[in-house]
Amino acid sequence: MRSIFVVTALLLVGACSAGAQESSFSGDAAIAYQWVHTNAGPGQCGCFGLNGAGISGSWNVKGPWSLVADFSSAYNGSAPPAENSLTLTSMLAGGRFQTPRFPHSKVQPFAQALLGAAHAGGGVAGVGDSSYGFATRVGGGIDWPVSRRFSVRVIQVDYYLTHIANAVNDRENNLLIGAGIVFHWSK
Repeated sequence: MRSIFVVTALLLVGACSAGAQESSFSGDAAIAYQWVHTNAGPGQCGCFGLNGAGISGSWNVKGPWSLVADFSSAYNGSAPPAENSLTLTSMLAGGRFQTPRFPHSKVQPFAQALLGAAHAGGGVAGVGDSSYGFATRVGGGIDWPVSRRFSVRVIQVDYYLTHIANAVNDRENNLLIGAGIVFHWSK
C-alpha cells in the first residue's frame, strides 16, 4: 500500500517538474457526480449501485498527453445482501490522452488509465469493517466546451477494478459512470 502512494506522489512531482520546464503549462480541474455499479458481493452477483462524487486535476505534459490525479467517493446506505452500508473511496493517478476533435464539432473526447488505492468502509466491507486495496480505472469520456475556461463533462465511463477483501476472490469488477463540470487553466 505504501508503495502505491509513493508511485502516485512521484507521478505528481514529475508532472509539476515537467510543466515547470516549459514556458507555459495548462490543465484542468473537474468535479463530477458519479454512479458506481458494483459487485461487492461476488459469486451470486450481489450487484448494486453507489452514488458519489469525484474531483480530478490534470496537467498537460506534451501535446495531447496529460497526467491526472483523481479522488472519488461513493456511498450506498443499504447494500445487499444484508442491507449494510458501503463507502468506496479511491485515490488514483495516471495518464490521459485527449483525442483530436471531430471535424466541425466542439466535443473533446478523452481516454485515460488510472491506478492507485481504494478503501471500502461500512458493514459490507471486509474484516474489521474497513479494507484497503489496489484499484484501477480505464475508460474515457466526452467534454463539451461552453467557453474558453469551462466545459461540461457530458459523460465519463470507466471500468473500475478493485482488489478489496470480500471473502470470495478479493476482486470487484465495477462500472463508473459520471458527468460534471471542468475548469481549464493555463499559465
